[in-house]
Amino acid sequence: MGTQKQNDDRNLYREIVNNSLEGTMVISKNGKITMLNPAAERMLGLTQEDIGSLYVSIFLTREGTDAFNEVILDTIYEKGKVSNMPVDYTLEGKTINLSLTTSYIHSEGEKSVVVVMEDVTELNELRDAQKALDKIKKLNHEYEIAKNEAIRANEAKSLFLSNMSHEIRTPINAVLGMNEMILRECTDEQLLSYAANIQSSGKTLLFLINDILDMSKIESGKMEIVEVEYSLANLMMDLWNVIFLRAQEKGLTLKFSLDETTPQTLYGDDVRIKQIVTNLLTNAVKYTPQGGMEMCVAYEKTGEEQLNLIISVKDTGMGIKEEDMGKLFENFQRLDEEKNRNIEGTGLGMNITMSLLKLMDGDMKVESEYQKGSVFTVTIPQKIISQEPAGSFEEIRSSREQGHKKKQQGFEAPDARVLVVDDNDMNRIVFQSLLKRTKMNIVAADSGKRCLELVKEEHFHIIFMDHMMPEMDGIETFHEMQKLPDSKNADTPVIVLTANALSGAREAYLQEGFVDFLTKPIDGDLLEQTIAKYLPADLIQQKGDATPEAGSDALWPEGEELLTYGISIENGISNAKGDREMYLELIGMFIRERDKQKTMQQFLSAQNMKDYAIWVHGLKGNARTLGADRLADVAYEHEMQSKADNISYVHEHWEELLTVWNKTLDGFEMVYGRYGEEKDKYEAVSGNEMLHLSPDDLEQAAALLDDFDTENAIAMLKNWIQHPLEEKMHERIKNTLIALEDEFDEDKAIALLRE
Repeated sequence: MGTQKQNDDRNLYREIVNNSLEGTMVISKNGKITMLNPAAERMLGLTQEDIGSLYVSIFLTREGTDAFNEVILDTIYEKGKVSNMPVDYTLEGKTINLSLTTSYIHSEGEKSVVVVMEDVTELNELRDAQKALDKIKKLNHEYEIAKNEAIRANEAKSLFLSNMSHEIRTPINAVLGMNEMILRECTDEQLLSYAANIQSSGKTLLFLINDILDMSKIESGKMEIVEVEYSLANLMMDLWNVIFLRAQEKGLTLKFSLDETTPQTLYGDDVRIKQIVTNLLTNAVKYTPQGGMEMCVAYEKTGEEQLNLIISVKDTGMGIKEEDMGKLFENFQRLDEEKNRNIEGTGLGMNITMSLLKLMDGDMKVESEYQKGSVFTVTIPQKIISQEPAGSFEEIRSSREQGHKKKQQGFEAPDARVLVVDDNDMNRIVFQSLLKRTKMNIVAADSGKRCLELVKEEHFHIIFMDHMMPEMDGIETFHEMQKLPDSKNADTPVIVLTANALSGAREAYLQEGFVDFLTKPIDGDLLEQTIAKYLPADLIQQKGDATPEAGSDALWPEGEELLTYGISIENGISNAKGDREMYLELIGMFIRERDKQKTMQQFLSAQNMKDYAIWVHGLKGNARTLGADRLADVAYEHEMQSKADNISYVHEHWEELLTVWNKTLDGFEMVYGRYGEEKDKYEAVSGNEMLHLSPDDLEQAAALLDDFDTENAIAMLKNWIQHPLEEKMHERIKNTLIALEDEFDEDKAIALLRE
């Protein structure tokens, strides 16, 4: 019975071992394999029939079994047992990952080694795959975070560039507008030459600003190509004006040539073409230390109404190494860095150029020899509008150089009424000043809402509408005008004003219903031409040359004294276009705003940096316009710090701002006290006749306040005060506005109106 049971137990153990998924191998002390279960056979590549003649040495002859052999031999020689030890085993060229556990058994007085093997290859692969998957998930997560951060950064950059565009264009508009007045009114040939250079440089500055903005548009896929009719002669002269001074300053020769048979009027995006060629020309100047450059314009017909415009720029400059050609169109790349380290620029120009050419289905070819020069040739498809030949460039230049002479308007229209709608004070002043000599009645509105009030009250012959305005923009205002019942201006031509010279939205504006559009900075000649085009002929009176007003640009004797107050009266008078009366009126307005100090201090006490920044921004602009440069500089720093929510800085430097502000006011009060009683001190910028207000008019404003309609009451008062008024009436309206806007005392305002 005992023997039978032992046999049964052995058979049971053998059955269990044979059906186990783990490989089991038994090795005697002399190294002979005495038992191998089926799982071990599969793992080791052996068969049960081979066991009788196999010794452990069979594994020593196989490649890729070093780790396996070491574990087996160490166990046989009793150097140590292992448990779940990972080893690699090569079978038919494939590596199998095994987990080995060894132990000893005694059978019939003999000691043997038992090796239990588990194939963990798939498990390891799954673990590796899981690790890889986890890593991929982590990388994807990191990528999403980085992508979102990049998107936010790009949006912030776009917002910054958009704001920068507006902030920079506004002063450029003023500079070019004031310079336009010099060109129109000055008789000194030398000054006219300086003014022409200012105009050219100002336009160059606009090109540089546009380059920065365009890089952002290209990156975001928002770059637009807008095709319009344009004059090839105008395009070439603009390019000449941009580059000739820079070439002259470096002592370089400059030559422009034009195939005389080239059609003079084409259809395409002339702004982008100028941008492309300007980049090529400025690069030629920068990288040409001596010699000169030449621009040639030619064409090849591709159809009855199509051509390829071919523009090449050749220079005798540094040239490009063959190995650097591939870097030419990469962002922020400067070739031959050691030699060109002093060359200005960020390296964006050529990348923008290639992007623009691609958008216009054009291309560019570059030929260059190092140290001898380069030739850049662009080919751009264009449509032909007029087959009339443009003529030679020398003929074009000769006729255009007459434009350096004093500009004169060719008509007066004293019976014409023009409305200009713009939220920017400086833009309205420049607009009115450019048309001052035409003697037209210019009415100004600072918002779309005010425009709607005016067009309900009176008829205008032309309306100029700014596009970008807060609350209600120009397009919205125009559509609201069209909805007015029994409108007095249903047939009045409305012309849109836009600061975005590169938007190219002419067709879009025309589709909205505008008859035309003008871009800012406003060109005086184009403004007059536009008015002459749309003004009824019977209102226009042709006139000869105008003579500048005597003494309008004379300096006041207090100029040097005012410098001690931080005031440059020369700058202030210049910003007022040399008009003493206008400057005095602006000074008076600034003095009357002294109570704004209280309001700003309230914002500061409440830590309301948002409104503080808005008010100090206005203070900065007004001070700069009047020539109070010291105050403008201090206010600018407060504006930057308050926008950054740096409350501690604003608190610490508030007294400094207040001190400079009060000293500036002292200087202005000195000037206003001496000259404020001049005959025409209340003459409005627009040149309107004296406005006479009746008690009924004042009662109408008071009634609005009774009905708690303060906003419309203020708008009515502001409209009155921008006209010439009798002195006492002017003072009453001014004090009423102070009561409403600075003191928030409506009862006092009503009492003043009904006094």
